[in-house]
Amino acid sequence: MTGNMSTSTFPVFALHLLINHEQEAPLRRRAIRCMLLLTCLLTTWGRVAGTCAADDIVTLIPKSSGDNPTQVRGTVVDFSGQSLVLQTATGQTSIPSNKVQSVQTDYSPSYQQGLKHLSAGQTSQAIRSFQAAVAAESRPWVRREILANAAIALQNAGRIVDAGNTFLKIVEEDPQTIHVEAIPLAWFSLPPDFERDRAARIWLEMPSPYAQLLGASWLLGTSDRSKAIETLGNLRRSKLPSIALLAEAQLWQTKIVTAGADDVSRWEKQLAAGILRGAALAGPTLVVGKAWRQLDNDEQAALTLMRPPILYPTHRPVAAESLLQAGRSLERSGKFEDAQRVVNEVLRDYGDQPARQEAEQTLKRLANSGSN
Repeated sequence: MTGNMSTSTFPVFALHLLINHEQEAPLRRRAIRCMLLLTCLLTTWGRVAGTCAADDIVTLIPKSSGDNPTQVRGTVVDFSGQSLVLQTATGQTSIPSNKVQSVQTDYSPSYQQGLKHLSAGQTSQAIRSFQAAVAAESRPWVRREILANAAIALQNAGRIVDAGNTFLKIVEEDPQTIHVEAIPLAWFSLPPDFERDRAARIWLEMPSPYAQLLGASWLLGTSDRSKAIETLGNLRRSKLPSIALLAEAQLWQTKIVTAGADDVSRWEKQLAAGILRGAALAGPTLVVGKAWRQLDNDEQAALTLMRPPILYPTHRPVAAESLLQAGRSLERSGKFEDAQRVVNEVLRDYGDQPARQEAEQTLKRLANSGSN
């Protein structure tokens, strides 16, 4: 700073004084030595404090498409479904969450490693890394972010009950969570599972709309179907837009057989409205793609179904099922080589997912078609 001696240069100055005053009285020499030691310690502490106190960077969504994003710096105190609270040198400021594009902050090595494992499809390793990261993290808003990714990894591993309960820990703290993409809903049929169905019935009776959505989603394909449909119908009127649209999209699954082109086009417009962002669109997009298949619009179906694996590959069950359905659409339209390539991706990149068995059967059928 101008007009003041910095702690980084003061130790050299103090050493010079110590040498020049070697003949000073012992008391004076001892005082100078103490000053030298103190300033060296202050320098070290200053470096450490400077490293730990790096600002968080909050990027805001541009007001219009032609504008550049605005960035603000400070310390994120909290980031919930309602607002982001930022501490700056002049005080605290609150930013509506729907205006926040992204947040850049310091993450622990275990969390960063977990994200790498999740991206690489190394599900078990990702779960272990996230568990270590959440245990070591003290910031509530970052803990919720880690839990969201843990829920995604747990669903990827087929551990639906653990994934659901992990997600519900987030909404206990933040009822209007920004991590909607992590809710582990059912977007295609799976074999019956006693523990999963029992958990779904418990979720259905909980007061949280997210828990009710979870329960109804997993009970749609069971003997509790009528109760699940009734619950989803009520959730369609939720004051939380994301809950309402996800409940609506769950009900689309019951209407695929009877839906017309106008219905499916309307569904697409609802998804394009911006209510759901990012990977929260993966499951609903799969449903829309399957609806286009049901209408024999295989070109539109394949285009729609390729979106989840391209845009949201860490949501592995949906990505794998989307590839399988896209391959079937390409097969039916006579594009056998493209169909083979797409279905092969299921085995190569998503061999741990439920779609694997049907992908193998589809490839055998494609091989027979090619030999005729």
